[in-house]
Amino acid sequence: MSPAEHSAAPPRAGWTAAWALARKDLQLLLRDRAGVFLTFFWPLILATFFGALGPGFGALTTGDEGEAGAESSAMVVLAVDEADSPDSRALLEALDATPRVRLEAAQREDAQARVRSGGAPAMVVLEPDFALAADTPEVRVRVDPRRRSEAEVLGQALELALHRARAGEPGASTLTVHLDWLGGGPGDQSNDAALTKPPSPFAVTFPQGIIWAVLACAATFATSLVQERNQGTLLRLAVAPLPRWQLLVGKALACLVAILAVAAVLLAVATLGFGVRPHSWPLLLLAVLSTGLGFVGVMTALAALGRRSASAAGMSWAILMAMAVVGGGMVPLFMLPELLQRAATLSPVAWALMAMEGAVWRGFGLAELLPWCAALVGLGLAGLAVGSRAVRDL
Repeated sequence: MSPAEHSAAPPRAGWTAAWALARKDLQLLLRDRAGVFLTFFWPLILATFFGALGPGFGALTTGDEGEAGAESSAMVVLAVDEADSPDSRALLEALDATPRVRLEAAQREDAQARVRSGGAPAMVVLEPDFALAADTPEVRVRVDPRRRSEAEVLGQALELALHRARAGEPGASTLTVHLDWLGGGPGDQSNDAALTKPPSPFAVTFPQGIIWAVLACAATFATSLVQERNQGTLLRLAVAPLPRWQLLVGKALACLVAILAVAAVLLAVATLGFGVRPHSWPLLLLAVLSTGLGFVGVMTALAALGRRSASAAGMSWAILMAMAVVGGGMVPLFMLPELLQRAATLSPVAWALMAMEGAVWRGFGLAELLPWCAALVGLGLAGLAVGSRAVRDL
């Protein structure tokens, strides 16, 4: 059959053939015990293990580092001074003088958006009725749950700042902190600035588990596509009465179905086994689907770059691991040097994590989620365009 006759096949028949190819690839994946473990069980083990440890990453170091070291290690806290009084300014000045805290003035809405997007670990709000002379001065704090250790430091710094602001005057010696963990309900009041319970740590670690499953799927299917090309399987399919595009779509569809399936398994375990309650299920579905489409494109692009099965597997994992390291899949972004934090904006892993975290616990709306999803879908389309070489050059 000529190429023209290939392209003249009915669209429905074309998609049926593409699905048949995808089903074959999925069956091959399920027969590979190592592939099943790496794709389904290893991400679950990682998410469960780190969830059991809790989200308390990022403890700040102490020591005699000098002013430059203290400045570089200080966490940025957004200060919202709605009281704008001598008392509120005195407390904020004392807090800013703490070596491990650096304040930035902000409006409440802007501060909430920055904490929600991961741009700052916490925000401190002094409401209009704040007064140092009160029996127990009140401060409202909103914290990113990934930054539990910073939140503990901030609570201690607030107590120290209160003491300094009062300059030893008699009166209240404790501070009432209203603590809100991002993604959870408002915290309870505490006279000793004790931290209330944050959202489940599994809400933080399971998106990372999904990322590792996605990376495993991308590497597995990229390697299998190169292997089939070297073994002549793709060439035999190419001379069959099938349009060439069906070969690529079949492989991409298999990868996408595998990604969605493992994401569904991990989310079911997180919800039923660990009590994770996503902020928005529809937005989470959009985030997972966009992530799947994005990394399907990455998979096909990797397959186009590989020439031998062994080298393709090594190259795929090297590139994907680099994406994970830079994008926060292995180490939380705030623990990376500033240069790498900037580079993270170029990593699809960071886009996917931000999209899923936004739907699970950051409280994103559709407008906040769409840019990350659009970037992932655009990556997928670009990757499919590059990956089409894998079948076009047969």
